[in-house]
Amino acid sequence: MLSVLLHDARVELLPAAPYDVGYTPEVPVIGFAFETQAGSHAFASDRVTPFRTRPNSLAYVPPGCDVLSRSGTGGEYLTIRLRSGAEEPDARSGHFNDHVDPVAIEAARRLRRLLLMRAAADPLELEREVAILQGAVLRAAGGPHGDKIDVAAARWMTPRRLRLIEELIEAHMEDGLSVAEMAACVGLSAGFFGRAFKAAAGVTPHDHLIERRIARARRLMATTSSGLAEIAAACGFASHAHLTAQLRRRLGVAPSALRQAAQNR
Repeated sequence: MLSVLLHDARVELLPAAPYDVGYTPEVPVIGFAFETQAGSHAFASDRVTPFRTRPNSLAYVPPGCDVLSRSGTGGEYLTIRLRSGAEEPDARSGHFNDHVDPVAIEAARRLRRLLLMRAAADPLELEREVAILQGAVLRAAGGPHGDKIDVAAARWMTPRRLRLIEELIEAHMEDGLSVAEMAACVGLSAGFFGRAFKAAAGVTPHDHLIERRIARARRLMATTSSGLAEIAAACGFASHAHLTAQLRRRLGVAPSALRQAAQNR
């Protein structure tokens, strides 16, 4: 876990891992799921229900809301605990999760990059991204979709289709999977699939595929002694140089830094 305390918030980046938690926050809590997560949860009640969140989805829990949540696999997750008295949605809006907002996605990715860079991160940059995510929460409370979401297209990307795409990616990531193959998996044309997927997940299918490849590479670096060339091949990258370039561009760190950080946990 990476954590930083700012003037207005505590930010934590949690690695993908099973969890079983229960808590009642005293302050507003913003969450962002970089990966699909599945399990069961309950908010402000004893009624536990199954859930499956989309990748790149935003969540919010108001102060005083009892939360129970468990997952056998988890997923990389960002949490932001705002200071007491921070601006929050109208109390009637309550909690929410699985909300996709393209602006929030970019802010969460930048915030993750800054956290991974650690010593090089500027607190003012961290606070700026937190403010953007706070604004996304306020927007989300005002309606089910942001202005940039194509609602009609998003409806085609049902939970079942999203699950099939995730399963296909995990099973064939190292095979040079194409967008056309992903579209065929769910019975849609490549063009419409790209539009529907972006509407539902906030990113293009290709961008999502790269994120999944990077996530697998990070886990292999953390849990195995395999060389970079072997890890790159197992994740569908053309070479260890291609993997290294993607890690530097998207996360701002070299593979050696990620491996060292995993060993120090």
